Amino acid sequence: MKQAAAHELMGRELAGELTPDEHAALQAWLAQAPEPKKAAWEATQLYWRTPAPTVTTPSETATALLALLPRLDEADAATAAPTTARVVSLAPAAPWWRSRVAAAVAGLGLLAGGLYYGVYPALRNAAGAPLAYEEYHTAPGTTARVVLADGTMVRLNAGSRLWYPGKFTGPQREVYLQGEAFFEVTRNRQQPFVLHVGEQQVRVLGTSFNVQAYPNEPTIETAVVTGRVAFIRAASGAATPQDTLYLTPDQRAVFARQTATMHREATNGREAAAWSRGELIFQQTPLDEVARTLARRYNVPVRLTNNRLRFCQLTGRFQNQSLREVVSVLALTGAFEYELTPNQLTITGAGCR
Repeated sequence: MKQAAAHELMGRELAGELTPDEHAALQAWLAQAPEPKKAAWEATQLYWRTPAPTVTTPSETATALLALLPRLDEADAATAAPTTARVVSLAPAAPWWRSRVAAAVAGLGLLAGGLYYGVYPALRNAAGAPLAYEEYHTAPGTTARVVLADGTMVRLNAGSRLWYPGKFTGPQREVYLQGEAFFEVTRNRQQPFVLHVGEQQVRVLGTSFNVQAYPNEPTIETAVVTGRVAFIRAASGAATPQDTLYLTPDQRAVFARQTATMHREATNGREAAAWSRGELIFQQTPLDEVARTLARRYNVPVRLTNNRLRFCQLTGRFQNQSLREVVSVLALTGAFEYELTPNQLTITGAGCR
């Protein structure tokens, strides 16, 4: 079922108009829908069924809701997705709202200000992003280029998610990331750019930088190519100067998730973002980290048969090469042997100290 058809069924469900067959179709669609979309639907149901105090007459509410429709249509047009990325829209589409208006006009004075502009944006998904935000998702083995409303360009690495608003309207331009991305931020001193990675923040005015924040990685890393960046860790109490690291070009902040400690170190900013140019660069990289990188890049599970293999460190530089080519070159170090099938890469050997 297409997303627009699902939204239509959601609206009719709230209005009490679904037939048994349509209800079954909606439940089947929800069963395979992404978790953020399920959460958005559950929150919408809860809000819809919670009695609201009457602050306007039914006719006033109907007028306000009908006036809201053109604004929603404009928002949909403003957030049209580039064809280079897959978009999962978390904001209700126009047909959903039109069904909702039909129910409101026929009944009581609900949503005088409109759910979209009231409670809905305040609800958040598991990543902390408002449910009203759009989502870009790159599957393993794919990358994407995303242009935000302010002109900021984002390159998303494989297996990453980016949440963003259709328009930046507040005092800050706030987006959320899980995974890895390279940002080229449009400069705007009046509206700083804030990237949320878990509970940590990266704040900039106008710069280019790379952030690696995959949930299964032990660290969050921010490397600067141009400009100046502030990496801010979540503080357990009042924030102190020690909770912020200021970075300039060719510097990197490394935040350890387990200990909540962080430090600054020298790096090559362009090499940190080499993946966005089709390159793979390993510089004395532990084999378990290499394995996770290859799994995301080529969408093939990688298994280490010996725990000691993860201590082996590998170095190599590759440009748009196949997985077999990359692994065969790395294996020349003698640190491991491998077996590659269409379904899995298995790495064997005695391991390293």
